[in-house]
Amino acid sequence: MANIIWTGLVLGSVYALVATGFTIAMVPTGVFNFAQGAIVVAGTFFTYQFLSVSGVATGWTLALTTLIGAGAGLLCEVLTVRPLRWARGSVDNAMVTTVGASTAIIGLVGANWGYVPLLVPFHGPSGFLHLLGAVTTPIQIITVGSAIAAALGFEALFRFTRRGQACLAVAEDRDPAMLRGVNVSTLSIAAFSAAGAFGGLAGFIIGPTTYADASLGATLALYGFVAAAFGGQGSFAGGLAGGFVVGIVATFASTYLGANYSDLAVLVLLLVTLGLRPQGLGKGGAHARIV
Repeated sequence: MANIIWTGLVLGSVYALVATGFTIAMVPTGVFNFAQGAIVVAGTFFTYQFLSVSGVATGWTLALTTLIGAGAGLLCEVLTVRPLRWARGSVDNAMVTTVGASTAIIGLVGANWGYVPLLVPFHGPSGFLHLLGAVTTPIQIITVGSAIAAALGFEALFRFTRRGQACLAVAEDRDPAMLRGVNVSTLSIAAFSAAGAFGGLAGFIIGPTTYADASLGATLALYGFVAAAFGGQGSFAGGLAGGFVVGIVATFASTYLGANYSDLAVLVLLLVTLGLRPQGLGKGGAHARIV
């Protein structure tokens, strides 16, 4: 039982990292960027390329993957969100355009590296450890710790810094924030770039656990979305809790019902959450435009 719960927490940490990336872009823009999962997957492939093929040092790999993710996030904003603002002053159709961006990113990844999962190396401590009755590895501990640190760190950043409060102000009401001198256009680009950079970083972290697998783009986007919805859209801490819940539910369903039931269990969790508490368990700081 302890091993099942721990496996669920590790998977939940992966989904929580995706949910954190979603929230970084969503809070100041109100846009739910469905390309975030694809950016994370691209990060795993670039990590594989730099470490296994090109022989780049680990530190440089981390920096380059993060920088590439930032560029991908910036392009998502410029190509899929900004034209909607120019055309209609609305981003209500951003879900469609960001899904298109996700498809394009996964297509490019698949065309370059193929669709066979690739082993991403971990240049760190190896071996097995015992933690609270469960068998684990150092990379799994790092993944869980990274998800917790990222969620709590961004929660504090957005609530207790002036820039974070500016993001919350834009999320609350865009026009008054503009009147108070907040440059919402620059903030939108910065938010998408930061979310993309975090996606690249997340890909570097989760690659040794998930492998570099192009087919994971839609799965990470879906599970990350459920985690964010469960925890409360706009809440980093809520997304962390939601990720853990999603991971544990999926793991128990896969273990006791069969691997084919994990997606069904997660979708049922989403429907129940939206039906009983549409705003999620936590109080979000923004309302995403997802329809």
